[in-house]
Amino acid sequence: MGKKTIIQIALLFILLIIIFFFYYKYFFFKEEIVNLTYQNNEVVSSDNNLIKNLEYLSTDKNGNKYLINAEYGELSLADQETNIILMTNVNAQIDMFEKDTIYLTSNFAKYDTLNLETNFYKNVVLQYSQHEISSDNIDLSFEKNFAWVYNNIVYNSPTNKFFADKLEIDLLTKDSKIYMYDNKKIKVIKK
Repeated sequence: MGKKTIIQIALLFILLIIIFFFYYKYFFFKEEIVNLTYQNNEVVSSDNNLIKNLEYLSTDKNGNKYLINAEYGELSLADQETNIILMTNVNAQIDMFEKDTIYLTSNFAKYDTLNLETNFYKNVVLQYSQHEISSDNIDLSFEKNFAWVYNNIVYNSPTNKFFADKLEIDLLTKDSKIYMYDNKKIKVIKK
């Protein structure tokens, strides 16, 4: 083999390695890595899978962090996969990458550990920047980067206060749509 052939084979090999890494980084489908951290968990009762002081911390591929704490968590036995956790006295913090931090509290939540879908219900309060939204229900979808707020909404901002039935929020752009059921008018109070 000549020197020229060895150089051509080496260059071809280097080119194949570069193509492989490029393909793997940008085109290869890989599962989203979710890091879950359990801290200070104490199993209270083994009969119903009740956990005290439950905490989940996860980070998605975009750098968004999701921390959810609950005084109690119980594995849902209704689901065959047991990836649903029913939580009591819930606090959540969502750190959107290079955006505002969103804080959520509620009496109860239904949390899916696989896709981080969370349904907060009963005395729900969402706070971000100088805005506060209280309602009966908030559903979060991190796959769609969307939040649905519904039932007895009271929205407080520095300039307005309004009452509505349904609010949809894009978590990335903070764009929102406000609705009323039965074509009623949204009640707005200017501060």
